[in-house]
Order: sequence, then structure tokens, then C-alpha cells
Amino acid sequence: MRGRGRGGNKSQKGGKRGGGAFLEGKLQHKGRFGFLISEVAGTADAYISGPTLSLAMDGDRVKVRLGGERNGKRMGEIVEVLTRARTTAIGFLRKAGKSWAVVPEGSDESQALLVLGFAPGAGEPEPGVFVALKIERWPTPNAPAAGTVTKILGKASEPSVRLSATLASKEIDTTFPQAVEREAAKFGLDPTPEQWAGRKELFHLPVFTIDGADAKDFDDAVSLEELPGGNWRLGVHIAAVAEYVKRGSAIDAEAIKRATSVYLPGRVIPMLPPNLSDHLCSLRPDVPRLTVTCWLELDAHGAPGKVEVQETVIRSCRRFTYEEVQDVIDGKPVERVTPEVKAVVLKMGVLAKMLTKVRMRRGALDFMTTEYYVKMDEQGLPLIVLKRPRLDSHRLIEEFMVAANEAVARTLSKGKIPFMRRLHETPDPVRLQALQEEMGQLGIVAKTSLVAHPVEGLQSLLAAAVGHPFEETANIQVIRSLKQARYSSELGGHFGLASKDYCHFTSPIRRYPDLVVHRAVKGLLKGDKTSHVSGFDLEGLAVHCSERERGAAEAERKAVDMARAAILGRSVGQIFDGVVINVTTAGAFVSLPDSGATGLWRGANATIGQKLKVKLTGVDEALGRIELEPVKDSLPNQIRISPWQNKKKASKPSWQNKRRRR
Repeated sequence: MRGRGRGGNKSQKGGKRGGGAFLEGKLQHKGRFGFLISEVAGTADAYISGPTLSLAMDGDRVKVRLGGERNGKRMGEIVEVLTRARTTAIGFLRKAGKSWAVVPEGSDESQALLVLGFAPGAGEPEPGVFVALKIERWPTPNAPAAGTVTKILGKASEPSVRLSATLASKEIDTTFPQAVEREAAKFGLDPTPEQWAGRKELFHLPVFTIDGADAKDFDDAVSLEELPGGNWRLGVHIAAVAEYVKRGSAIDAEAIKRATSVYLPGRVIPMLPPNLSDHLCSLRPDVPRLTVTCWLELDAHGAPGKVEVQETVIRSCRRFTYEEVQDVIDGKPVERVTPEVKAVVLKMGVLAKMLTKVRMRRGALDFMTTEYYVKMDEQGLPLIVLKRPRLDSHRLIEEFMVAANEAVARTLSKGKIPFMRRLHETPDPVRLQALQEEMGQLGIVAKTSLVAHPVEGLQSLLAAAVGHPFEETANIQVIRSLKQARYSSELGGHFGLASKDYCHFTSPIRRYPDLVVHRAVKGLLKGDKTSHVSGFDLEGLAVHCSERERGAAEAERKAVDMARAAILGRSVGQIFDGVVINVTTAGAFVSLPDSGATGLWRGANATIGQKLKVKLTGVDEALGRIELEPVKDSLPNQIRISPWQNKKKASKPSWQNKRRRR
């Protein structure tokens, strides 16, 4: 593992090391000036200008020495670049004399990167096209950043080019290197009897998978037995990816680089080659598959007891969809379900509700938000945005996976095995205080102080929101007030799940941290505590996986936004119900509950949670943006419009106008 930064570069230093306080955070580079966004709660951001600004690029994590105030702004200068945000830059190609340069979108000429050359097969250079540039030289006060153009993406106005640019900016590769393909081709489609030697065969058990209708990578299967005395024995059977993906292999190196699969509308970019992710490792029905099983003994009320982890072989008897399992739970007929399997599903439904009660009693948070998905047509184009219903079958699998993840974390901790944990830290008090005040204005009141008692306070706040007109808004705002979960080698607990020790174990086909945990389990079973982590920095790998997870999530959101914009492009001029979900100096962000799309209503001074009718005035499919204007008769009295809002032409979204002016 190359260290903590995604690019693996050494930190860059500059400026004189005088006295004064220091602050670390992310840089927002605005061209001639920038801002350090503080990581310390309640600490003001720092304004940065001058020569040290040229050391860093937008998004870099930097260390700043604080100075005095000027014009009401706290000043600072960069003394060290701690982590580079990216190693690939996306922007517009332009001619600079006899040379070429790349200007990142949204930046001015001061942030242009010098082109050192064009990679073979990159394409024909042309001014104004969108390109991907691999950064090979970081900026200094005397020279700009520079690199090689690896790919000419095309015209920025084309949605397919925009999506390619988004993936490139997050360093998400859509193809596998030849070395990886060669290694993957050596595997068969099924494990051999020799490969499962020494594993416990579970062919006698009714084991099955429950997944989405379009899923191919089946990581997990489940089983349930009733024990004498009223206890349960839950089996969570996870694909034994570590049996095939060995440290030091080309497949493993690529899996580390990717760290996660990426799920786009109608398309998956897998972490592992398809003949592993969709075949050999996937727990497909009616074929033997190598697994790692976490056995959990639970009492009659769902309280956890004995835990055992085993290397096993299963044969899934059924590939269930969530909808099919829900039909079984609801007593509806489902084809080809034996009475034995039906009885197990019904018992699982009962147990899952018990596990939910146990988690809620200990302080877990339960959110009720609407999930959307994009349905594609036969040509792979966006057709419609649909709401995904929240089913008991979803909760069933969630509860079983959470229980297994907790059990494996406890087992590895007890065995003193180093492993990668999933951390979710206690929320920032400043954000909690703001949340409490904001929700109070909507009439949603917690029974206690969120700052003094965050667990009890947030649970009571969510309970108070149930059935309230602003229930969805409240849930969204609570989620925004929480910190991002991350991976770490250190013990820290999971606030949202109210878990003292937690890890990701149940999805090794699509998440690298789970594969690391599987290797730790394998080490525990073999009495080898450290070989699975020898030779690399576990915490550095955890930071890398967290960064890759965030990058994948951003790419997924962008792809969905583009698909939504394409669909809504057929409805420009129509009226929609809207809800204000955020307010900034630029205006109000309004969500359309029917599709989940969010658009900016410029110049509005609104209140979060306000409901109104809006007119869709324009879309930019390539950027995944929509623009809205209010229907005046629907405006609540509290909402005011800036004077220029009434005069603004609605023919084109304002960001198109801005781009034209540039």
C-alpha cells in the first residue's frame, strides 16, 4: 500500500516556519485566492492568498499557519500539502502558444495544468475538448502542475462524455488490465472438490440468497434453524473470495486500487473480474460454492449468544428477490417454494423484527427516507425514475448482515487479530445544536438535548417526526448532521448502529475492506495472527478504501443525476410539487418528491421543509442539473424572492448562460 494519499505522493512544504497556530483541512481553490475548510468544529475557515496558494490544488488537504485578520477575514498561508485530492485532472484542452494546457472546469487560467505530452492512443488534440490528464508534476510557486493527457474524452456538452469524465476524475477504470484478465482466465467457473477439502459441507441445509432482481454478484446467503429450548441458529454464509484472490496477485493489486464496485444506472463496474464476481465467487443457485459461515446463536428474544466462524461449502437452493420474500412473508403465493423453505422464510421474518427491537433498545438510529432507482430501456437509456419500496425483506437481510458483521468484529477482537473496522463517530455538537433549532422551527421537538444526550435525543427526534408533514425532511437533515462512516484499523464503534465494535464482512465481492476481514478470519482459524497484514500499512489501506468509497458514491450520484435530468428533459415547462431541502446564499434547493431530483431556485430566501409548486424551466443533461422557478400562487408567505428573480429569463438554465459568458 502506497501510503495515505490516493496519489501516494510525499507531502509538499512551503513558506517560512514562523510562530502561530496551525490548522488542517481541505482547500477550496478559487483561482487568485482560496479557503481552508476547517476540520475543527466551531473553528472559522481561513482565507488564503499569495504565493503559498500555488503549492496546492482544489480539494487537497493542507496545513495552514494562521495569521491575523484582514477585512474581517482570518488569514492563513499554506505550510504543507498533506494529501493530494487526485492524480487525474479533468478539464478543457486549450492552446498556449506552441504548447497545450488543461483548464479544470469551473477554474480560471491561473489553475491551468501544462501538458507534457499525449499518451499513445489518447486521441487527436483539439482546442475546447474535454480531456483526462495524469498529473506527473505538482505545482510550485514558480511552475504550474503538469502531466500527460491520457484520454481525449470529447465534447463536454455530450452526456456520455460527462459520465466518462466523472469516472476518470474519480480514477474509476471501466476495463481490467491484461495481467488481471490473464489471471482471472485461469480459474474455472466452479470450485473443484480439492478446493473445498477440509471445509464443512452444508448441503443438507436450506440455504438461499435474497437480492435485488437485477443483481449478479451474490455475496451472501442465509439459513436458520430452531434449537432445542427455543433458541435460534442463524447462518450467514459469505462468498470465500480470499480463497481465490491472494495477496500479491495482479487481481489483488487491481482490487486494492478499485477498493469497491461502482453501481451506475443499468451498469456495474466491478471490483473483481466478472468471471469471479458474477460466477466463481457468486453464490448462484444449485451449484457448490466456497463460503465463510458466521454462526450466531440467538435466544428466543433475539439477544446474541455463542458465535462460531467456519470455512464451509454451500449449495444455494433458491435465488430469491426481495419482492418474492416479501410475498412469502405476506402469505402470497410464490412459485417453486417448498414448504420447508417457506417455513424458514417466515421464521426469519419473525427473528429480524426481534433483532430490530434489540438494536433500537441499545440506541441505534432507524431512518425512513425514500430511495429512488432509474429504470433503463432496452437500449440502455434512462426510461423512468421509480421509488424503491421499503420492504420487510430488505430489513431482514440488513439485520442479519449487521448481526454477522458485529459478531465477526467481536470474534476478531477477542482473538487479538488486527483487522479493518468500520467506524462511525459521535456527531459534532455544533451540528447537533443547529439541527435541534432547525427541527424546532418545523415543530419537530426532541425530548432532550441533542448535544447532551445525542443517542436519546436523535431517537426521540426521529420518533417525533413519524407521521409529521416534514418527516422526510427531518430524516434527511438528521442524516446530514451525522459524520461520514469510514474505515480504520482502530477501535471506535459505530454510532448509527449503536455498536461498540463493527466491521464489514458480508460483501467481499464488491468491497475490499470485507476481503481484508476475510483474510483476518482465515488467519484466526489457522492460528496465524499477523501474516494477513504483514508488509503494508493497515491504517493507510483503510484511509484509501474510505476515499475510494466516497469517490464511487459521488460518481454514482452524478450518474443518477444525469439520468434524472435526461428523463425530466421531456417535461420542461411542467409543474411539479417541490420541497425545500437546503438554503444557501445562492438560493433554495428544491427536491421533487416524485423523482428525487433536486434543482436550484436562484435568489429565493426560503425555509427548509417548505412545500410549494415549481415549474421546471430547464435541464442540463450533461451536468445532471435542473433549474426551477416557483409557481407564485403556491408560495408560502415566508418565502421571498430576490428582485431579479422575477426578471430572469427562463429560456435556458443560468449555468448555461454562465458558460456562454466564459
